[in-house]
Amino acid sequence: MIRQLLATTALVATVATGAIAQSNTTVNTGAEAGDTQASGLYEFEVQTLAPNATTGFLATNMIGKAVMTGETDEAEEIGDINDVIIGRDGNVRAVIVGVGGFLGLGEKEVALDFSRLSFASESDDQFMVVSDASREELENAKSYERPDYIPDWMSTSSVRDEMNKISDGAKSTYETVRKEAIDPAKKHVDEAVNSDWTSENTQLDARTVSTEALIGADVYTSQDNNIGEIAQILIGEDGQAEAVVIDVGGFLGFGEKPVAVSFDSLRMFETENGDLLVTAPFTEEELENATTFEAASYKQNPDSLTLTR
Repeated sequence: MIRQLLATTALVATVATGAIAQSNTTVNTGAEAGDTQASGLYEFEVQTLAPNATTGFLATNMIGKAVMTGETDEAEEIGDINDVIIGRDGNVRAVIVGVGGFLGLGEKEVALDFSRLSFASESDDQFMVVSDASREELENAKSYERPDYIPDWMSTSSVRDEMNKISDGAKSTYETVRKEAIDPAKKHVDEAVNSDWTSENTQLDARTVSTEALIGADVYTSQDNNIGEIAQILIGEDGQAEAVVIDVGGFLGFGEKPVAVSFDSLRMFETENGDLLVTAPFTEEELENATTFEAASYKQNPDSLTLTR
């Protein structure tokens, strides 16, 4: 009922303002032939309770229509109509124009005086909305803020706000799913793939591998991903190897970052050629984000500096 009243009031009010300048110029708004719903604003005759019929536009037909800077092919679209403001006397006071943004998202709304609009004829009963305002003027104008006490369902801007909320909620949900499900599953798959590519090699008991062989050995997280080489072996009080320091990243020795990883996390293999193959179960991101190894800090709290799996 409210929507019907709004549309009927706007219909009579639009005619009463005298703001309609019906030009005979035919204007190309860029819509394809036959796509009248996208560009056309229709004027039609309607019989009210008065003796004589009247003509005008439906407010609902105005909403969503583009506002142009002129009537020529070079005219620029400066926004689209989101709402109509009507005074107590029944006259249309202003329209709410959405400026900027993309598909209604991120746009700014501005109240534009109805007196600054005119209507250019496109065909027999179809018009385009024209304004003497420029895009720059609207972008620099004060933003229209919808009153809090107006029901949300009556506002097209509130629909966009809800779309933004849904979009933000979807992003948040995706991040949660990614962290709790996608990343662990990917890691499991990666580990399974990694175990397959080492299956043709002979796994070694790490205690049988000399420190001389380990120093300088390349460390792999997958068949094609060499993350760095072992620079140091860290020995505990019991004389056993507790961790190794891997120089991660860099190029030709420059820009490398030393990272300590637990000795038990490494797996060692002998290849068909008799070479030593060392693998680590860490991702490249984990190694890059790990704390940089410093001997003094490691001595004070080795567990806090050592990546382990």
